Amino acid sequence: MNIHVIGTVNGEVNEGMRNIATHISHAFEKEHTVIYSGLRQLPKIIFDSKKADVTLIFAWADKRIYDLVKAVSTICPHIWVVLVQKPAGEFLALARENPLECSYLYIFDDDVKELTVAEGRALRRFSVGINTDKFLPPKGVDTKELKEKYGFDPVQPLVLHVGHCSGGRGLEDFLCIKGAQRLIIASGMFEDEQLVKRLEEDGVTVMSGYLDNVEEIFQMADAYLFPTRSTQNVISIPLSVMEALACGVPVIGYSSFENLGGIGCADGAVTFIDSPDEIDRVLPSVMAKKSRTSMLHSVGSWSDTAAEILRIISEEG
Repeated sequence: MNIHVIGTVNGEVNEGMRNIATHISHAFEKEHTVIYSGLRQLPKIIFDSKKADVTLIFAWADKRIYDLVKAVSTICPHIWVVLVQKPAGEFLALARENPLECSYLYIFDDDVKELTVAEGRALRRFSVGINTDKFLPPKGVDTKELKEKYGFDPVQPLVLHVGHCSGGRGLEDFLCIKGAQRLIIASGMFEDEQLVKRLEEDGVTVMSGYLDNVEEIFQMADAYLFPTRSTQNVISIPLSVMEALACGVPVIGYSSFENLGGIGCADGAVTFIDSPDEIDRVLPSVMAKKSRTSMLHSVGSWSDTAAEILRIISEEG
């Protein structure tokens, strides 16, 4: 099968949509021919769409994507838009007025409850995966040695976050933590320089750029803080939370981010709070839950996700 992937797939996996697009596309390559086009390469998109059996678009669904699908659907009848967060309001409004001739893949039910789909087109949910060979509990690994390796006190607890160091994600909450060492692995994308400065001046360690051995960072952490309160700033099922849980690291998140409750995990693996003032109070009980086994009930690999998507596409013809 010739699979045309439209999106940003450049080998970097330090951003949610890019992470998903890269891993799924590389899994496709094992048995199929994958053709890549960037979102701004319109002539190439049109050319590649003509010779593809199916075209998948990995991008936040906004007006630009609506216009792109409108143009490409006249050339390629088999288009799927991959939704990993709720589409923009303008996209939803346009789709209500004039539904697109495409099908949709999504990861969270609430993201598509307002989406109007053209007659004869599909709306199918798929299961997001993680690198199951990489993100594992620290069996046979001395977490104290890992802390020393990265310059931390091996005895003191460590609270971690991995993701964008940008506004709107709640990272200011790290300033409220007094009972543990604090580490943020920033993606290197969309960084708020003033925010980084504030965090570092308060003693928070901020490491910028994707780390190949980021699983070691998860494994040495005693708790993972996901401080984002709204789904507007992240994908609907945060991969970093899944990766932390897969490494046996308990998570602290906000009650307002209801999607976290949709992640299948052990009872108590995610502790919900309503205010940053609660973080220090809940930290001791959270850290006591750190496990030498995965805290996820079940999670597939990226190859599993790719196979599921191909099965859905085949079923829908």
